Amino acid sequence: MNICIVGGGHIGTTLTCYIKNHNPADKVSLFTRRPEKFSKVLKCNDWEGSFSFEVEPDNISGDPSVAAKDADIVFIALPHFAVEKAFKDIAPYVSDSALIGVLPGGGGCEFFFGKYFTNSQTLFGFQRVPFTAKLEKYGQEANLKSWKPFSVVGTQRPERLDWACEQIEACGLKTKKADNYLSVALTPTNPILHTSRTYEIFGKYTKNHVFSDKCKFYVGWTDEASHTLLTMDSELHQILDKIDELDTSAIRPLTEHYESPTEGAMTAKINSIATFQSVYAPMIEVPGGFSSDTTSRMFTEDFPWGLAIIRSYADIIGTKAPMMDKLLSWYAEYMGLEWYVDGKFIGKDLKSTGIPQIYGVNNRKKLLSYYL
Repeated sequence: MNICIVGGGHIGTTLTCYIKNHNPADKVSLFTRRPEKFSKVLKCNDWEGSFSFEVEPDNISGDPSVAAKDADIVFIALPHFAVEKAFKDIAPYVSDSALIGVLPGGGGCEFFFGKYFTNSQTLFGFQRVPFTAKLEKYGQEANLKSWKPFSVVGTQRPERLDWACEQIEACGLKTKKADNYLSVALTPTNPILHTSRTYEIFGKYTKNHVFSDKCKFYVGWTDEASHTLLTMDSELHQILDKIDELDTSAIRPLTEHYESPTEGAMTAKINSIATFQSVYAPMIEVPGGFSSDTTSRMFTEDFPWGLAIIRSYADIIGTKAPMMDKLLSWYAEYMGLEWYVDGKFIGKDLKSTGIPQIYGVNNRKKLLSYYL
């Protein structure tokens, strides 16, 4: 098999190492914008297995005509705002029947996939990344920290799901099938988790506020953040409950996913997750202390390419989402953007997000056509 991984960050580098080590005979290429920073041989440390291994990818290139040439399957591990450019870059070079995957599969990519690929090519997405990972040294070494028992996978073409999962499993990744791509697109991962805590940390202050210390992101999570998280999760499920044309049972409430039925239990759970312990809040050092780092993906991805998209479905389906509105209104004001006009989610700056309305998807029939 000819496999291309797009993105040289934590997940992309680790995935390159894992797949090449699992299937040494397969061609595995990494497409990254900084190939000059990469060693020819990459090292991966599997923390759970307590072992390390080295691999030599077949290509590490910034040229899509090299990295994506005749690729049978592509895994895109990039911020969602960068996915469309990746589609455009690789589209001329992948195989005619290529599987194109996004990890995780949100960000509205289903609405622009057809601009670049044919009907014989297939979009798939993961609900969540298959493991957590952290670069030890960029372009050289990565730490694979925590495997999930399986990844829930959906395809935009439901009739191709079985075949897609077979190909993904051939790469060494265990899968569980979702009935439709919506079950991937609206999974409440970072768009709800990260935004709840980001709002808790920064929501009481102006953008120029200076904090005395750089705090942890998950350690110190409070019942206030849990209340925000679970309220937005409930709002999401109100949207899903009104989409009775599709089976969305693969999107489990966060109380089930984290096995935490109350706000207090959720707070304790998030504070206790081992892989969360070392994550810091998005802050940069400034004179006198620390201020918010609005270039962080917590700001640039999770609001405009995550929570805003979920909120936009509420307008199309016909439900209310007051907690989402509260956080998105704060974010727009904090960042100096026009997202709300007279209380409606119609501001001019929404054109720079991933909401379906900017692609002309503004009613139930058009929306569901992407998932049926």
